[in-house]
Amino acid sequence: MKSVFSHQSLWATAICAVMLWSCKSTPEVVDIQGKTVKVIESSRIITTDSQFVVLQEDSIDKIFYLIRHAEKDTLNPLEPGLTEAGLARATRLADILRGTRVDAIYSTLTMRTMLTVDSLADIKAMQILPYDNKGLRTMISAVDSSSLYNRIVIVGHSNTIPSITNTLAGRDVFTRTFDENEYDNFVIVVKKKSGAHDVYTLKY
Repeated sequence: MKSVFSHQSLWATAICAVMLWSCKSTPEVVDIQGKTVKVIESSRIITTDSQFVVLQEDSIDKIFYLIRHAEKDTLNPLEPGLTEAGLARATRLADILRGTRVDAIYSTLTMRTMLTVDSLADIKAMQILPYDNKGLRTMISAVDSSSLYNRIVIVGHSNTIPSITNTLAGRDVFTRTFDENEYDNFVIVVKKKSGAHDVYTLKY
């Protein structure tokens, strides 16, 4: 009787062990859409509430980080720079991307967009590459097909970043432009080697 009981106990232990192993081996799918990004470390996107997504590097072709310029100084309507809040946001952007790879930084030739990525360009020791809104599709096509740049930051405007997102993703992620007072959108488009695109619409 004792040996039968021991045999049953061993089987029960083995079944529990298999169940626990199965639970641990199943990757947890975390929804970070709409959350505030704290930092990007290598291939991990970490939010301020300590949630994170791990990007599978071996499946990725390109990653695009798309940002509207930070808060602009409306006291200078001809060529507005950034307010104090805008400069602080630019510093925060640099801190978010400090620990991950960046191959190129693109900006329109306006003071507010250039200043938004100035701190990032400084810590990465990189030049800011200019583009013209009138040649937006040409720029997107050139960057998307480039073999040199695979981790790209693009800073633009309230009416262009949604359009750039939709073009890169191949679908309507955004159906409207950003509101004038929306400066905190942080969009990540992950182009996979399979041709699929993952889009993370975050805040920062």
